[in-house]
Amino acid sequence: MREADFPIAARKEIAQKAMYVCSSPTCFRFTGYGTSEGRARVIAEAAHINAAGKKGPRAKKTSSNYLKSSENGIWLCSICHDKVDNDPSYYTEGLLKEWKKQHEVVIRRIVGKDLESALLDLRSHKRYQEETREFVSFLENKRVMYEGMDHEFPPRVLDSLELIRERLVQTRAKINPDTDLFLALNKLQAAIDSFLRNIGTRTNLRTLRCDSNDPKWRQFSKELLALRKGIVIIMKVLAGDAGYTLSWV
Repeated sequence: MREADFPIAARKEIAQKAMYVCSSPTCFRFTGYGTSEGRARVIAEAAHINAAGKKGPRAKKTSSNYLKSSENGIWLCSICHDKVDNDPSYYTEGLLKEWKKQHEVVIRRIVGKDLESALLDLRSHKRYQEETREFVSFLENKRVMYEGMDHEFPPRVLDSLELIRERLVQTRAKINPDTDLFLALNKLQAAIDSFLRNIGTRTNLRTLRCDSNDPKWRQFSKELLALRKGIVIIMKVLAGDAGYTLSWV
């Protein structure tokens, strides 16, 4: 056994308290299985919250007994383990300890439940940081939807709206309706619907051109400004929840 490894008893305690479910609230993978030869295997590790080595992720000066104890361990699938160790400035000691604490609360709650109820309970606690980051990044590429220009181009606005609505449908299909992300997506959908409704069905964005004397153009500009304000608010909230840095803030 390497010096950095947890003792067998500590690894077993970490895994059992997590019920062999990844402790990342964005994951919740089941990690234990049996081979055809009847051997128990896992696709996870007892990960160090504070690195056992002096230069490892989240390393700090403390006793070697603590570093090797189950208190310093969190059960993570191999994918999440790599993520937290590759970005320790984001996945801090405090964050991982909070993950572990909340995960053990959820696990205690589902003990004794049937499989369907247990899975629903896990799903209700899952966070969707990766999906949120991907969606915010997608919105950032649609600058016409949040950044004012000297000359507006209604066809570009319409193209962006169509792409956003398509992405909304795709993203909502993947996530739990009882989440902040789902609520934010609904708010964005409502803002888009309001924009299209308020400019009116008689306004063709494919042919509309800049003309301050045209009431349809003035209505379009007014509603686009309102839509942009709404999108900026939603983007900032989602980015903050997912730890995503917006390039223009």
